[in-house]
Amino acid sequence: MVRMPTKSPSRGEQTRNAILQAAHDLFLKQGYHGTSMRQVASQAGIALGGLYNHFNSKEAVFEAVFLAFHPYHQVFPLLTGARGDNLGQLVQDAVERMVQAIRGRPDFMNLMFIEMVEFKSVHAQKLFATLLPQGIQILQHLVEPHVDQVRPIPLPMVLRTFLGMFFGYYLTEMALAPMAPPEFRENAMQHFIDVYLRGILAS
Repeated sequence: MVRMPTKSPSRGEQTRNAILQAAHDLFLKQGYHGTSMRQVASQAGIALGGLYNHFNSKEAVFEAVFLAFHPYHQVFPLLTGARGDNLGQLVQDAVERMVQAIRGRPDFMNLMFIEMVEFKSVHAQKLFATLLPQGIQILQHLVEPHVDQVRPIPLPMVLRTFLGMFFGYYLTEMALAPMAPPEFRENAMQHFIDVYLRGILAS
C-alpha cells in the first residue's frame, strides 16, 4: 500500500493515493504497455481529466508508483535496528531483516522488472543517487562498532557488494530454489553470508 501521512490526508492526497494504488494494481496485472491512463482513472474512480490534473503522462504515473511502493520505506528503518555481537551476526541480522521486508512485497520485483525493461532503470538510478548517502550513513553506523574486523574497502563498495549478495540470494531463492535439489536450498542464507564475509578460498 501507499505510505499514508500521519495527519488526515487532504482530498487531493486521497485522490493521488487512489491513483497510485489503481496504477500499481493494473501495472502488475496487465503490464505497463497493457495499461492505459483511462483504465487507471476508471479504477481510481475519477475522470480522465482528473488523472491528468495529477500526472501529465503514464510514465509520470509509473515513476510515482515506483517511488511510493519501493521497499526502502520499510528496509531502511529495519536496517537501522540491525544488531550483532560481531560482524557476522550483524550481517546475518541485516539480511534477515531485508528478506523479511522484501518477502512480503512480491510486487516489488515485478515493478523492478518493468523499470529495467521499459525504462532502462532511469528512475531507479535517480532514486539510488538520492538514497546512497542515507544508505552509507546507515552502513557506517552499523559497521563502526566492528571497524577492526573490516578490511579497508570504501564504504560505497561495501554497500554495493552487500546489495549484490542480498539480491543474489533473494533472486535465486525466488526463481530457482522451489524446484532445486536440497543441496541448493539448505542453509542457503548462511552460505551466502559466509561466502560474502570470507570468500570461497580455503586459505
